Amino acid sequence: MRAVERAAIRVHILGIGLNEDASDHRMLDELHRRGYRLQSRELRSVLNELVGRGLVGVREASAGYPGRRTYETTPAGRMSWAEECRALSKLTHEVFGTRVPPLPPQVGIDDSQAWLSTRDLEDAEDG
Repeated sequence: MRAVERAAIRVHILGIGLNEDASDHRMLDELHRRGYRLQSRELRSVLNELVGRGLVGVREASAGYPGRRTYETTPAGRMSWAEECRALSKLTHEVFGTRVPPLPPQVGIDDSQAWLSTRDLEDAEDG
């Protein structure tokens, strides 16, 4: 996994955990939906890093689900999420200006499903 992709995955994980506890299975499903192709072990590696840095809290699930954990973004994780979003946004605008290129077809999702699609930018410019 490349460093830029790992950074984007970190941002997504922190974002998923902002509003609710989420299991690693839910996070993996959400990341796959967004076009990231990573395996459970890669997700666990990123989660362990975030837990170790105090950016994500881990909780053992309730009775009936032995070994299942849920994760939630901590206050420090919220700050990190905001900082990383700003940095990624700045980088995107420095590289692409106001025109974010469409996603390549091999990504497996169309541009309308992207977090910030070309259409979103065009609507913002028109509005």
